[in-house]
Amino acid sequence: MGDKKTPDFVIDNKSSYYFHPSDALGAIITVIRFDGKNYELWEKPVTTGLTEKNKMAFINGTITKPNMNKGASPAEMNAWVIVNSMITSWILNVIDPNLHASTAYADSAQAIWENIKKRYSVPNVPKIHQLKAEIASCKQGNLEVVEFFTKLIGLWNELGDYVKYLKCTCDAAEKYAKMDEEDKVHQILMGLDNDAHSNVRSQILALDPLPPLDKSIAWFNKKRTIRRLCKVESTGTRTHPPLLYRITQREPTVQWRENELQAL
Repeated sequence: MGDKKTPDFVIDNKSSYYFHPSDALGAIITVIRFDGKNYELWEKPVTTGLTEKNKMAFINGTITKPNMNKGASPAEMNAWVIVNSMITSWILNVIDPNLHASTAYADSAQAIWENIKKRYSVPNVPKIHQLKAEIASCKQGNLEVVEFFTKLIGLWNELGDYVKYLKCTCDAAEKYAKMDEEDKVHQILMGLDNDAHSNVRSQILALDPLPPLDKSIAWFNKKRTIRRLCKVESTGTRTHPPLLYRITQREPTVQWRENELQAL
């Protein structure tokens, strides 16, 4: 009897071994560079980039180094080496060069990934505490309003990656979601600069119930834009029609506020 023939190793365009013609060693899969302090911010776009390229299986352990003693073909081994080298290059491309010495000599892309995770990821409990503390103390300070909103929403989203609530289909689910939404509206209002935004804050707090988060932010941005239009130029000439000025200067009724929110 002849030797048992090793099955051919075929790569199609749906395989994790497949490379698109545009893939190259110098590809940058995220603009965020890991510097040893921003693991959580860096890890998400890297996994997104590798998922888009269908290569996550090489770093999450789904595809491991083939073993020729257990029937893997030379073609499969060669394909793995090529893909592993490419992914290793992609990961190193988005790591600060000062950290390369501690990561570059691992024997696989998966080993590099796991080493970085073990060294720099923060365990869930301390990270949740850190994020909740940052959210509680988040203030506008010297930030522009849009920057403040972006920072706070980013913290909420990051916390959501760590805290997973049980899914519920009962009537209470909607009530809990609404309570969470109202807490976020209060957090934004508390963090805004007191002197510059007290009037808009008072107008939103006068509504019962509070508007949803997205409408609160949209209404605030609308008010801020109108207020800028109503500023007096250095020459003393207003940059708005007189009617617009009268509308924005009057004290709005609750019904007027609700109608304006409905229009957003």
